[in-house]
Amino acid sequence: MIRQQPPVRAVVFDFGGVIISPITNQLAAIAAGLGCAATDVREVMMGPAGTSSDHPWHRLERGEIQRDQLQSLLEPYAKARGIDWRGDEVEQLLEPGGFHVHDFVLEYIGDLRERGMRTGLLSNSIAEFRPVLEAHAPPTLFDVYLDSSEVGIRKPDAAIYHLLLDRLDSVEAEEVLFLDDFIDNVKGAESVGIRGIHVADPSSALRTVESFLTLP
Repeated sequence: MIRQQPPVRAVVFDFGGVIISPITNQLAAIAAGLGCAATDVREVMMGPAGTSSDHPWHRLERGEIQRDQLQSLLEPYAKARGIDWRGDEVEQLLEPGGFHVHDFVLEYIGDLRERGMRTGLLSNSIAEFRPVLEAHAPPTLFDVYLDSSEVGIRKPDAAIYHLLLDRLDSVEAEEVLFLDDFIDNVKGAESVGIRGIHVADPSSALRTVESFLTLP
């Protein structure tokens, strides 16, 4: 007998790639300027996917170092890949206005709250980016607001998903939908029982959310 899943009571959103355009757009532009592969630039700048390591980007997102330390700390990683670092890559990656906001996603989050759904933000972010994060994903739209640099844990570490569940309070893991554009972060959520949606296109992802909400 197939066990029926419980109804969804909370929907949790990543920021980059879901509420705003993905950071991979900026990485691709940096790679084009350096004349190398975008996959190499992503590995150098953001470290290995699927883990939370001692890579400088991971440390930055855990609030262990400051943004102005990052460029020099990435130099050895670029050198190891044979990339001729120019020195402005972090500035390009985090440049204000380097992304666009999906207003329809924010409107949908507001609609979910009006329908009585719990909502959350779960973002790997950096402390210096917090004003931008709050400007484009207002905390008033969310019941839970988790910024990795504030709590010292980043996706896909299971601990951050457990913290999410603790803060949702009385919502079981299988009653939560989590949307993220990085598959490893989705897998991290699923490892603790949360239902994940890998976002390639935000419009399509919202339709998937809606299909979960209308299940009998």
